[in-house]
Amino acid sequence: MKTIATALALVLMTGSLGMASPVLAQKKDKAADKPVPPKLSKPILAVVMAVQKLQTAGDHAGALAALATAATVPRAEKDDALIMAKLKLFSAQNLKDNAKLEEALLEAAEAPSITPEEKLNFSKFIAGLASNRKDYQLAWKWYEFYLAQKPDDVDMLVQAASVNAALNSKPRVVELLSKAIDLREAAGQKGDRSWYEFRAQSVIDGKMEAQIMPALLGWVKAFPEPKSYNLSIELVKQRAGNMDNNMLLDWGRLMWAAGAMTTGNNYLEYADAAIERGMPNEADMVLKEAITKKLIDPGKQNVGEIVRLAASKNTETKAALPGLEKEAGTNPRIGLVVADTLANLGQHEKAVGFYQKLVGNAAVDQDTVNLRMGAAMLKMGNKDGAKAAFAAVKAGPRALIAQFYGVLAGA
Repeated sequence: MKTIATALALVLMTGSLGMASPVLAQKKDKAADKPVPPKLSKPILAVVMAVQKLQTAGDHAGALAALATAATVPRAEKDDALIMAKLKLFSAQNLKDNAKLEEALLEAAEAPSITPEEKLNFSKFIAGLASNRKDYQLAWKWYEFYLAQKPDDVDMLVQAASVNAALNSKPRVVELLSKAIDLREAAGQKGDRSWYEFRAQSVIDGKMEAQIMPALLGWVKAFPEPKSYNLSIELVKQRAGNMDNNMLLDWGRLMWAAGAMTTGNNYLEYADAAIERGMPNEADMVLKEAITKKLIDPGKQNVGEIVRLAASKNTETKAALPGLEKEAGTNPRIGLVVADTLANLGQHEKAVGFYQKLVGNAAVDQDTVNLRMGAAMLKMGNKDGAKAAFAAVKAGPRALIAQFYGVLAGA
C-alpha cells in the first residue's frame, strides 16, 4: 500500500493519532464536556516525559530506544499502553520506519483505552503494512475487522480480495470482489476491468460451477469489448471439451456477432465448421474479413485451400436453395437447413419465418431452433423477439451461448 505513509502523515496532522506531545493533548469528557488528562501511572509518566523531550529535540531514534528500554515497565493505568504506543507511532512515522510503525499501530489497536473509532482507523493501516511485507494472515485479520464495521468500503474490499488471493482463498476472493463490483454498479458505475477478469478466473480455478457464467456475463456486460468476449467465450469452450462442427458453428456465430474474433484460429475454426455444415457463404464471409485484417495468409497452402473451397461451394449452395425451400414444408430437418442457409445469406426475416415454423417440432432440436432464430432476430434489430428466443434455450452448451447472446441483446 504505497499511500500508507502519506495517509498516516495526514492523520497525524489532524491529531487523531496523537500529536508530538500526546500526553498534553487532553481528552474531552463527554458528560461534563471538560478536558480530561490521560490517566497514567507514575513510572509511565516518567518515561513519557523523557521520550517527549527527545522527540521535541528531533531525536526520534533516541525516543524509540527509550521506549524499547521501557517495554517491561508495567502498564498499570488505563491510558498507559495507548500513550506509549502513540509515542512510538509518532517517532516511527518521522523516521519512516515501517516495522516500528506497524508495531506501534498493533500496540495502540490492542490498548484497553483506545476508542472504537480510532481502532477502526488504525486497523486499515495495520492491514496494509502487514500485506506489504506479505504477512497475509495478519493482514486478513485486520481487513476482516475493518470490513465487519465498514462493509461498503470498496477500496478495502478490493485490497482484502488481493490478500485472499495470496492466501489462495478463491471463494473469499470472489465474495469480496463481487461485493465491490455490486456496490459500484449500484452507484451507476462499474468496477475496474481487472476486478471482473480476476473474479472470472477465480471462479474457474476454484471450480465454483454455479458462479462461472454469472461472473463471465458480468464481465462482458461491463466491458462489451472484443477482448472480454473472446476470453470469456474461449474459457467456456475450453471447459466444454471436444465439440462437433454443428456446435462450433454456433460458437463461431456468437463470436462473429460479438465482434470477438481476434485471432486467425477463431476465423479458421468458424469457417471450417461452416463449410462442414453446408454454409460456405458464412465461411467465405469470415475468411475475407480475416484476410483483410491480415490475421490469415491465403498464400499458405492450408489457408488457400479452405478459401477456394468456400468460394466454390458458395455458388452450389445458392443454386440448390430454391429446391430445398420446396422440400422444407414436409421435412423439418431440411427446413432447418433452409433457415440456416437464409440466415447466413443475410435473408434474416425470411429465415425467421422458417425457424418459427419449426418451433415445437420434435423432429428438430428446439434449443438449436430457438438459438439460431434469436440470432437472426438480433441481426434484424428485433431485440425483444431475440430475448424471448434466447430465453427459450433451456439446456446444454447452447444455453450458455444463448446467455452471451442475451447480453448482446441487452438482457
